Amino acid sequence: MAIGSVSTTHVSGGLGNSFPYEDKVHAKIGQAEGYTANTPILISSYQQGKDVFVKGELVDALKQHFEEFDETVGEIPVPVLCIRSENDQTGSVDPMIPGPANTGLADPPTISGTPVGNRGVVLKITKAGALGTAEYRKSEDGGDTFGPLLVTPVSGVIALAVGVTATFHNDTPLADTFHVGDTFTFNIKGPGSSPGARLTAIEALKTVDQGNSPFYWFHHVGGVDRAFAISVSTLLEEMRTENLFRIFAVLETERKLPSESVETYFLRIQDEWDSYENERVCVVGAEGRYIPGGIQSNGGWNASLELAGTIGEWRNAATLLCARLAAHRVNVSAAWVARNKSKTLIGIRYWNDGYKGYQTAFDDLGLTILQIYPDYQGVFIASDNLMSGPTSDFQYIPELRRANKMHRIVYRESLPFLKSDTETNSGSGGLDYLKATIDAKVSSEMERAGEAEISGHEIKLQPIKTVNGRKILPATLKMYIKDRIDAIQWSTEFALA
Repeated sequence: MAIGSVSTTHVSGGLGNSFPYEDKVHAKIGQAEGYTANTPILISSYQQGKDVFVKGELVDALKQHFEEFDETVGEIPVPVLCIRSENDQTGSVDPMIPGPANTGLADPPTISGTPVGNRGVVLKITKAGALGTAEYRKSEDGGDTFGPLLVTPVSGVIALAVGVTATFHNDTPLADTFHVGDTFTFNIKGPGSSPGARLTAIEALKTVDQGNSPFYWFHHVGGVDRAFAISVSTLLEEMRTENLFRIFAVLETERKLPSESVETYFLRIQDEWDSYENERVCVVGAEGRYIPGGIQSNGGWNASLELAGTIGEWRNAATLLCARLAAHRVNVSAAWVARNKSKTLIGIRYWNDGYKGYQTAFDDLGLTILQIYPDYQGVFIASDNLMSGPTSDFQYIPELRRANKMHRIVYRESLPFLKSDTETNSGSGGLDYLKATIDAKVSSEMERAGEAEISGHEIKLQPIKTVNGRKILPATLKMYIKDRIDAIQWSTEFALA
C-alpha cells in the first residue's frame, strides 16, 4: 500500500468557516484581456467574468462552466477563483478573407496596428461604390451581430477593433470598388501568454488565503506539453509543503497541428504523456463540440446536432470535468452517467477518425477522456483519472478529493490543541481527547447516513517526537471505501510547538 508523508504546520486550513461551497470551488488560470494579471478574483457568474476579463480563453471557459449546471435538478452554480496570465506575447492579424461571393474589385487592404485583444471582424458592404460612397456594417463577433450603417471613409482607413486598422484603395472603375454583399473577414489575435507567464499565474495561487477564499483544485485553460506539466508538479509540491494546500491540478493536452494527421497526433500524445506520473495531476485528452448557450437552450439534442456544424466549436473536456466535479460531493465521480451528462458538449472530436481505437491506450496512460455510449444520448467523462503511478492509492479524482477532505478536517480539529498539555489527566484531555474530537468530526462530516463519502476511517496518533527542537505529532490516517480490498492510508505530521 502506498503511503505518503508530509510535515505540516498549523495555520488556517480553509474549513470551519461559513463558505457555502465547501470542497467544490476550483481555480481557473488562463488568458484574457481585462483585469490585473496574476491577481486572484472570485467569479460568481458568466456576466461578472465577462465584465472583469472582457474576452479570452478564460472568459470562454467561465461561460461553459456556468452553463454546465442544471438548476432544474437542484444543482447550484459554483463560483470560480480566476487568475489571468500576463499577455507577454505580441498579437497578430491573419490575412484578410474575402467573401466567396464577392464581386467588387477592391484589393486586399493594408493592415496596421498592434492588436490588444481578440476579435473576429467582418465588414459587410450594404451600398456599392467607391470610397466615400460605399456603405458597410461592421461585426466584431465573427458575423453574429452587426453595428449601424457607416460610410467608407475617403481615406480608405477603417478602424476594425482593438487597435487594428485596414486601409482600402479604390479600383477602376471606381463604382466597382465595392459591390453590395461583399464581405471582408479579419481574424485578429490579441496578445497571448507564454508558458512562463502561465506558470507565474499558477504560482500566484500561493497568495490566496485558504481561510477566506478556499479552493480545492485548479484548471489551467489551454493545451500544455509534458515539460509544462513537470513544472506544475513542482509548483504543486511547493504549495503542499510551503502553503499546506491539499489540491490537485487539471491540465489539457495540446491540440492537433494543422500539418498533422489524426494518427500522427494520437501517437504524439501517447509519446508525450507515456512517462509522466503524478497522483495530484489530471490530464484531459479529449475534445467535444461545444454548443454556445448549452444544448437545451438550442432546442435539445436533435436540434443541437443539426446546428453543431454551424455554431459549435471544439473544446477540451477539462471545463466539463471541473464543472461536474464542482456540482457534487467529493465522493462522486464525474463519470457517473446518471448525474453527469454534459449540458454543453455534443459529439467527440475525431470519434470516427480513430479516436475510438485509442481510447483504451489513452485511458491506460491515465489520461481522462470522453465517452459516447451505444444507443444512449449524451457525451460523458469516461473516467476521472489521475496520472498516478501503478502503486498509488489515488488512481481517480474522487479518492484524492476524499483524502484531501479528511486531511483538512483532521488538520482543522487538531488546531485548537496547539500548545496544550498532552497529559490525559492534566485537564486538557490530552491526546485521548484530541483523537476523540477528530474521530467524531470525520464521522459527522464524511460518514453521514445517506451522504457517506467514506465507509469508515481510522486515525492513529503516534508518540510525540522532537525534530529540530520542535514537538511533532505523527499521525497515520486511513479511510475505507466500500468494495476496495484495502484502505487508503497515508501519514502526516502536525507541529505542536
